Amino acid sequence: MKFALPKLNAFAKAQLWGMALGFALALWSTDKLGLGLPLFFLGWLGAWVAWEFLFGRTAPSERKDMPAIIYGIVSGFIVPWFGLALAAGFAYLRP
Repeated sequence: MKFALPKLNAFAKAQLWGMALGFALALWSTDKLGLGLPLFFLGWLGAWVAWEFLFGRTAPSERKDMPAIIYGIVSGFIVPWFGLALAAGFAYLRP
Protein backbone atom coordinates (compact mmCIF):
# COMPACT_ATOMS: atom_id res chain seq x y z
CA MET A 1 0.00 0.00 0.00
CA LYS A 2 1.40 3.36 -0.99
CA PHE A 3 0.52 6.56 0.85
CA ALA A 4 1.09 9.83 -0.95
CA LEU A 5 1.60 13.01 1.00
CA PRO A 6 -0.55 15.95 -0.06
CA LYS A 7 1.08 18.77 -1.98
CA LEU A 8 1.49 21.67 0.44
CA ASN A 9 2.01 25.26 -0.58
CA ALA A 10 4.70 27.47 0.97
CA PHE A 11 2.39 28.96 3.60
CA ALA A 12 1.18 25.54 4.74
CA LYS A 13 4.76 24.26 4.99
CA ALA A 14 5.75 27.29 7.05
CA GLN A 15 2.76 26.88 9.33
CA LEU A 16 3.46 23.16 9.72
CA TRP A 17 7.10 23.87 10.57
CA GLY A 18 6.11 26.50 13.15
CA MET A 19 3.50 24.20 14.64
CA ALA A 20 5.98 21.33 14.92
CA LEU A 21 8.48 23.53 16.74
CA GLY A 22 5.83 25.15 18.95
CA PHE A 23 4.25 21.77 19.71
CA ALA A 24 7.56 20.24 20.76
CA LEU A 25 8.46 23.15 23.03
CA ALA A 26 4.98 23.47 24.54
CA LEU A 27 4.74 19.72 25.14
CA TRP A 28 8.15 19.69 26.78
CA SER A 29 7.17 22.66 28.97
CA THR A 30 3.88 21.04 29.92
CA ASP A 31 5.68 17.85 30.92
CA LYS A 32 8.41 19.66 32.90
CA LEU A 33 5.84 21.77 34.76
CA GLY A 34 3.84 18.65 35.66
CA LEU A 35 0.66 19.84 34.01
CA GLY A 36 -2.03 17.63 32.52
CA LEU A 37 -1.11 16.29 29.09
CA PRO A 38 -4.73 15.48 28.10
CA LEU A 39 -5.66 19.11 28.79
CA PHE A 40 -2.68 20.23 26.74
CA PHE A 41 -3.79 18.16 23.76
CA LEU A 42 -7.38 19.35 24.14
CA GLY A 43 -6.30 23.00 24.26
CA TRP A 44 -3.92 22.59 21.33
CA LEU A 45 -6.51 20.94 19.09
CA GLY A 46 -9.19 23.39 20.16
CA ALA A 47 -6.94 26.36 19.40
CA TRP A 48 -6.02 24.88 16.02
CA VAL A 49 -9.66 24.39 15.05
CA ALA A 50 -10.55 27.87 16.33
CA TRP A 51 -7.69 29.45 14.37
CA GLU A 52 -8.71 27.70 11.19
CA PHE A 53 -12.35 28.68 11.73
CA LEU A 54 -11.62 32.33 12.51
CA PHE A 55 -8.55 33.13 10.41
CA GLY A 56 -8.32 30.34 7.85
CA ARG A 57 -10.11 32.22 5.08
CA THR A 58 -8.04 35.39 5.52
CA ALA A 59 -4.68 33.62 5.78
CA PRO A 60 -2.27 34.37 2.94
CA SER A 61 -2.34 30.76 1.78
CA GLU A 62 -1.35 31.28 -1.84
CA ARG A 63 1.39 33.83 -1.25
CA LYS A 64 5.06 32.90 -1.24
CA ASP A 65 6.63 36.16 -0.06
CA MET A 66 8.55 36.57 3.18
CA PRO A 67 5.76 38.27 5.22
CA ALA A 68 3.39 35.38 4.43
CA ILE A 69 6.04 32.82 5.40
CA ILE A 70 6.78 34.63 8.66
CA TYR A 71 3.04 34.87 9.39
CA GLY A 72 2.74 31.13 8.80
CA ILE A 73 5.63 30.26 11.10
CA VAL A 74 4.47 32.57 13.89
CA SER A 75 0.83 31.52 13.70
CA GLY A 76 1.82 27.86 13.71
CA PHE A 77 4.21 28.40 16.63
CA ILE A 78 1.63 30.17 18.80
CA VAL A 79 -1.22 27.65 18.46
CA PRO A 80 0.20 24.88 20.71
CA TRP A 81 0.87 27.31 23.54
CA PHE A 82 -2.88 27.67 24.07
CA GLY A 83 -2.81 24.03 25.16
CA LEU A 84 -0.18 24.87 27.77
CA ALA A 85 -2.27 27.83 28.89
CA LEU A 86 -5.36 25.64 29.28
CA ALA A 87 -3.46 23.01 31.25
CA ALA A 88 -1.88 25.69 33.46
CA GLY A 89 -5.25 27.35 34.02
CA PHE A 90 -6.84 24.13 35.19
CA ALA A 91 -3.82 23.35 37.40
CA TYR A 92 -4.20 26.79 38.98
CA LEU A 93 -7.90 26.19 39.64
CA ARG A 94 -7.25 22.80 41.23
CA PRO A 95 -7.56 22.92 45.03
